[in-house]
Amino acid sequence: MSDQESRLHRLQPPWFGAVARRLSAPRRRAFAAMAIGLVLALLDARMYLVGARLDERIFDAQVMLVRLVRPAAVAATRTDVVLVGVDEASLDALSAPLSLMHATLGTALTAIAQAQPRAIGLDIALPERSFDRLQPGLDAGLMQGLQAARAAAPFALALDTNADGQVRVPYAPLLAIAGGAEVFGLPLFPIDCDGVVRRYESDPGNAAGAAARCGAGGDPPAGSARAVPTFAGRLALQLGRAPLLAGGGWVDFTRGAPFDYVPLQDVVRWQRSGARGQLLAHFGGQVVLVGSVLPYLDRLRLPVALTRWEDALVPPPGLIANAQVLRNALGSGLVRAPPRPLAWLALAALVAAALPVRAALRYLLLAAGAAALLAGGALLHAAGWFLAPGAAMVAGISAVALRTGFDLAGARRDRERLARNFGGYLSPALLRRLLDETTGDSGELQGVRRPIALLFADLQDFTRRTEQSDPEHIRGVLNGYYAAVTPGLHAYGGVIDNFRGDGIMVMFGALEKLAHPCDAALAAACRLLEQIDRLNCEALVPRGIAPVAVSMGLAYGEVVYGEVGSPDRRDFTALGDAVNVAAHLQGVAKQAGYPMVMTAVFVAELVHPADGLVDLGMSAIKGHSPLRIYAWSPQRTPGLPAACMPQA
Repeated sequence: MSDQESRLHRLQPPWFGAVARRLSAPRRRAFAAMAIGLVLALLDARMYLVGARLDERIFDAQVMLVRLVRPAAVAATRTDVVLVGVDEASLDALSAPLSLMHATLGTALTAIAQAQPRAIGLDIALPERSFDRLQPGLDAGLMQGLQAARAAAPFALALDTNADGQVRVPYAPLLAIAGGAEVFGLPLFPIDCDGVVRRYESDPGNAAGAAARCGAGGDPPAGSARAVPTFAGRLALQLGRAPLLAGGGWVDFTRGAPFDYVPLQDVVRWQRSGARGQLLAHFGGQVVLVGSVLPYLDRLRLPVALTRWEDALVPPPGLIANAQVLRNALGSGLVRAPPRPLAWLALAALVAAALPVRAALRYLLLAAGAAALLAGGALLHAAGWFLAPGAAMVAGISAVALRTGFDLAGARRDRERLARNFGGYLSPALLRRLLDETTGDSGELQGVRRPIALLFADLQDFTRRTEQSDPEHIRGVLNGYYAAVTPGLHAYGGVIDNFRGDGIMVMFGALEKLAHPCDAALAAACRLLEQIDRLNCEALVPRGIAPVAVSMGLAYGEVVYGEVGSPDRRDFTALGDAVNVAAHLQGVAKQAGYPMVMTAVFVAELVHPADGLVDLGMSAIKGHSPLRIYAWSPQRTPGLPAACMPQA
């Protein structure tokens, strides 16, 4: 153990080694992937990256779904927030710009106050100085309207801030007549990184500071502005509904019909014409918000279209966001986060999808868990809870993807290790199939029934050679022999079952189907004879070693091949009558004086029959009924001296 390994070992807690030994490699990979997935989800949540984006998209989708399946909740009702809008038509009809509509605005406030509304909110910032020098009487008209509104119902006034986050203080007489600091509020909302308003913060500092986490710049209100509540919060406080907005949350966009508005010019006209019935019908007992609906002025994007007079793709006025929050305050409140254990349960459920060994099952569980989370989240959203699924989905997807990557890397290491350790002991086809079985890609090692061709080869008189020679010498001869013939057998698709002393068993068409297995076996047998001739002439005879000769038996028939053995020791082999026949034909070939003998069934399967086959007729085979067999002695390798050829 190196010094570094020793130091790492000493740093490990006492229980680490015991736990590591108890966990299998797949389990270690699973728990490592789960831990990394949780860390990635935590980092993602702190940096507002993928998880936050998922939460935003899923929130919007749930809003649309709940509004679609619950139409009664989005139907228009009498007890709703009424909007009075300053639009372009009002500016044209009243012949005054927005900055000089003091008297007109005062008239409208007076008219609304006479209808005895439930509350009045003015979402138009008051001027910072007097305009009486431009048009005498402007301030007085606005003051009368502010006084009437404040006397008739709970009243709130929206303030504005400058670029430095400082509150723009209205003209002092207007400030006093409106009620001072007790009626002011900031119409600020936290804007998500995609530019959409989904949440409400009771602290304007938190609302304005949301832009900073998205890299959008902007400073939260400074100084006294931090002590000012939001505009909607001020109205809720005046109405005694502040607890429903306390602490902030997600705005409930699943309830309430799209808003319409009463043009400011209509309110002024009703007041001037004495149409008290119209005023009572529109504003009596209602919460009334007065603000701008001018295009391109104070617009905020929302998750759902809440205006009747504009296209759904056009961001609505900020007045709409305040009105929807007031709807929440007058109803069941904001959408809140569920108890934390429920969020942790969702997180654990998706991360646990990394546990199964099979990759397909992992992704199936991940998909099922995500679907259940989304479906359950929609039900919770309808009940007033938003279970933000982003962190759980980031953790689950990361854990499953990492587990898959770890498994692939582990499988590759296992394949390399097996190929390195067993490559010299197994035929290439068998090694590939073993590697596939190890990594779960094949099931053929369990046993398959298939007709195949078999070749058995045995060195002649090898028992006598062994008796008369040193074991090291015999080992060298055998290694040279096997090294010479193995490449040719593999070249024709042969799978070497085993080397048994001087014998060899080869299968053709077992692991890999061959179009013509008997032709391949016969070609491999001829190649084997050629390699033996070269071995004799180039390696054995020049060194004074007697040449070797081989006898081969070839058969064709149906076998069962696969694993055979006990759980502790297994072999891969083929079992069947053709195996036994091919093994016994080796001896028949030696007795008949031919290098190879084959069954009539084998010959019948040849697409290209060999010339010079000798029909040996029906032949008795030990332990088997007589078979018709053929012998063949192919032309020996040309160009080699006869002296190095073995004598029959």
